[in-house]
This record gives sequence, C-alpha cells and structure tokens, in this order.
Amino acid sequence: MSISSNEPPVPQQQKRKNSQHKQALYDGTYDLVVLTRMLIVGVLVLTYIYSNQVQTMINQLWYFLLTSAIYNSVYFETWFTTFCYAFIIAIYPFVLHYIKPFEKYKIHQSVTYQHQSVLFLVWKAILYMAPLATMDTFIVKKYHGVQPDVWVEKRVDWIQTTRALPEMPPTVLQLIVHLIGSVLLFDLIFFFIHFSLHRNFWLYKTFHRYHHDHDVLHPHVTDQLTVTERLALVLSANFALKCFNSHPLTRTFFVPVFVFLLVENHTGYDIPLGIHRIIPFGILSGPVKHYNHHVNGERNYQPFLNYMDYIFIK
Repeated sequence: MSISSNEPPVPQQQKRKNSQHKQALYDGTYDLVVLTRMLIVGVLVLTYIYSNQVQTMINQLWYFLLTSAIYNSVYFETWFTTFCYAFIIAIYPFVLHYIKPFEKYKIHQSVTYQHQSVLFLVWKAILYMAPLATMDTFIVKKYHGVQPDVWVEKRVDWIQTTRALPEMPPTVLQLIVHLIGSVLLFDLIFFFIHFSLHRNFWLYKTFHRYHHDHDVLHPHVTDQLTVTERLALVLSANFALKCFNSHPLTRTFFVPVFVFLLVENHTGYDIPLGIHRIIPFGILSGPVKHYNHHVNGERNYQPFLNYMDYIFIK
C-alpha cells in the first residue's frame, strides 16, 4: 500500500538530532519566507490600488481569448490541463532533484525523480484525455453569463465543437475570490472521496490502491491514478468551479494552480519557499503531510489542507 523501507529503525536520539538539524535549515531561511510573504502582500495591495488598470488587462486578455479558435474549442480545458501537467512535471520536480542544494530538503532519502519514457507519457496523456474529450464532445458546456437560449441552440447538435463563452470578462475580485473559493471547496469535496477510498476496502482495492503502489515517492505518482479516480478528481474540481459560477477565465487560471499544488504534494521535498510554508499558520498541509499519508495512509486525506482530520479522524 505504501512506501516501504529496508533501512534499520533510527534510534530516538538520532531522530532528535535529525529533527534539530532539519529545523536549523528552515530557521536559516525564515527571513526569506517573511520577505516573500511581504512581497505577496505588496502585490495584493498594489492590485487593489491599481484595480482599474488590472481590470483593463483582464479585459484585454479576455477579448483576445474570445478571438482564439483554440480557446473556443470544447477541448481547450482538457488540452490545457494536460499541457500544464506536462510542463510542471517536466520542470519543477526535475529542478529539485538535479540541483544539489535542494537535496537537503528531501523529506526522506528514498525520495527520487523517476524518468519515464516519452511513449509512456503520451500513453498516459491519452488515457487522461480520452474520457474527458468524449464528454467534451457530447456535453454542452454551460458557463455563467451565457444566455440559456444559446445552450438550447447548441443542444440541437449532437457533436459539440465550440464553447459558448460569456461576452464579458470577470472582475478582478470575482477572479480572485472564485479561484481561491474553488480550490478550497474542491479540497473539502475530495476529502470525502479520498476518505471513503481508504476506509472501504473494496473501494481502496478497486480504485485507489494503484495510487499507493510505489516503493518510493516521486512526482509521477501525482498522476498514478485509475481512470475512475482521475475522473472523480477532475469532476470534483469542475463541480467546485460550477458552485462559484466561475468564469471560464477563472477556470483557466485555476488549472495551473490546481496542477502545481497536486504535483508539489508528491515531490517529496519540503523546500523553504514551498507554498505551505509561505502561507502562515500551517493552513496548507504540504508535501510532508502528504508524504506521511503515503507512508501510513491513515490521515491527511485532504489534498491541500488538513482541518477535516481534526473533525473526522480521532
């Protein structure tokens, strides 16, 4: 089910030394974390002060995308998600593994980067896209801001090729609130799915064991999913976005954020400027807690946060 290790048990005294050494690494970079937080707050403040200018940029981006045949395609979100995953998985974990200074931030020495052949990656992309592209082809996409009679008109055609997109762009506030809200709602929804997959033996064996079938944690485990679980993941995210009536542009921003958070959880590296460290108060669970989940499978069922552990798990 989980990560195995042939190494002998580490004595308690050595564990304490290792823990102290690890903590010293992060204490030495705390100022950098604080500076990063200040920069983020500064960007948010500037976004508020210059909201009109930011809104103008969003408007221009949206009107440009409306003219794009690729963006108007019903398959855009499926393509874009695949592209984001391929881009992030090829760069971020690769950099962590091959730049030596990051090695000391490994959660466990067994953590590695496993290369996969191009053919295998293409095959995985096909497995990911095929069911979603099928739904894209036959289901009319309904976005907030589009008149219902447009959806009725599109239902006349069995085969869908283009999306009916709203004419107006989202506001800055809508984009930010809906983006964050959708991530948080997905996190809650998938907790119940993930929790059920672990607590029911048949569900675990049938749909989820494959995700835990690895000797060491590596980034490609992110997409080591059965077709059913992958669909549950994607449809949960889509449902969360729907609940907020998220604009298609918000959905476009959501994809790289969503994919990055999933990949980061499976890198096996606890870097000082990880998002879970930049966001204070331990709000995000991060790679360490997700690594522990892959080790014992008993806690940390939320993809990004962990407050549900305190409610449902004794």
